Amino acid sequence: MARPSNTGHRRQEIVNGLMQAMADKGYEKASIQSIAKAAGLSPGLIHYHFKTKQEILIALIHQISEQAAQRFTLLADAAGNAQQQLDAYIDAALALGDGSNPEAVTAWVIIGAEAVRIEEVRALYQQIIRQHSQQLSELLQQAAAENGVTLNPSQTADIAAFVIASIEGSYQLATTAPAANPGYAARLLKQALTGMLQANNS
Repeated sequence: MARPSNTGHRRQEIVNGLMQAMADKGYEKASIQSIAKAAGLSPGLIHYHFKTKQEILIALIHQISEQAAQRFTLLADAAGNAQQQLDAYIDAALALGDGSNPEAVTAWVIIGAEAVRIEEVRALYQQIIRQHSQQLSELLQQAAAENGVTLNPSQTADIAAFVIASIEGSYQLATTAPAANPGYAARLLKQALTGMLQANNS
C-alpha cells in the first residue's frame, strides 16, 4: 500500500523554518541554507517544495493570518456579547498565554517592512489589513449598539484604524524594544476602546 504524501507536513516545516530564520537574521539574511537548518531539512528539499524564498514568505504570511484567525475564533466562541467579542479580538492579537507566538510577532514586523519593497507581499499585507478593518468595523458597530451608542461609518473606520495601528505598533515595540510589562498592550487598548465608546455616547 502506498504511503500517504507528506508534502503538506514538509511545507509546514519549511515555513516554520523561515519564521525561525527570520527571527534570528531577518528576511534578507535568511538564506535557503539557514531555513533548511532551522527546519532540520536539506537545502534540496527546500527547493523541491518551494521555487523561491519569496514563495515561502507568502506561505508564511497566510499561515500567520490563519493562526491569528483561529485564536480569535477560539476566544470569541466563549464571548457572551459583541463587547466581549471585541475584547476577544484584541486578546487574540495582543494577549500573552495560550496561543501567543512571539516568533510570529517578530515575523509579522519583518513582513510589514518587506511589504514596503516587495509588491506581492504588499498586496497580500494590504488585503489582510482590509479584512481586519472590515471585521473590526462590524464588531465595533455591534458593540456600540449594545451600549446604546451610534457610530457613523467615518467614526467606525477611524476607530478600526486606531485599533489596527495600536496592534501593529505593539508588535513593533515587542520586537525591537520590549516593554518592562509585556502584558500592557491588550489591557490598555481595551480600556481605550471602552473610553471611545463612552465618549461617543455623551
